[in-house]
Amino acid sequence: MITFNGYDCVIEWMSEKTVETIATIENVTKKQLIDAIKTSKNEHDLSGQKTVVSMPNVIQDNASEIVEKIDSKIPTYVQLYSDLYKKYLHIANNFYTTSCLTQKEFFGKMGVNDAMLAMFNAYLGSVKQMVLFQMDMNENMVKSYVSNRLTLLDFYDQMMNRNIANFAKMFSFFNDYAK
Repeated sequence: MITFNGYDCVIEWMSEKTVETIATIENVTKKQLIDAIKTSKNEHDLSGQKTVVSMPNVIQDNASEIVEKIDSKIPTYVQLYSDLYKKYLHIANNFYTTSCLTQKEFFGKMGVNDAMLAMFNAYLGSVKQMVLFQMDMNENMVKSYVSNRLTLLDFYDQMMNRNIANFAKMFSFFNDYAK
């Protein structure tokens, strides 16, 4: 790998050993340079590696690597957010358990009758039903949102594929015209 104008460039047809040899020699004669290039060219031909480097290949390789990295991180993020959510639920559960024990002792000393407890239980039951209903509505809304986004992304993917196909046809037309 050689750095040129701040960018790392790979010279595929020269082995790393050959590049190091050339880089370390200060006073190279033309014959020595030609011999080094022929040797590296022969090494490349013997290895059978003929890689065509083009702009689309470079972009695709780099973009694919980024997408694969993002994809590999998804399980980690899901696990981390799951752990975080479990901790929130644990804290909320501890709070309400402690609060319940404290209230039981407090209301027990006040002498609250069973009729008042039944009314309070009915009230909290209706609040609980409302919260559970809202949780179900929120879940359905998120499902609908994700479904709509996936449909939109499928449509976008189809349109981009059509545009790329038209772009390729246009280039082939210009290539035929240039001949």
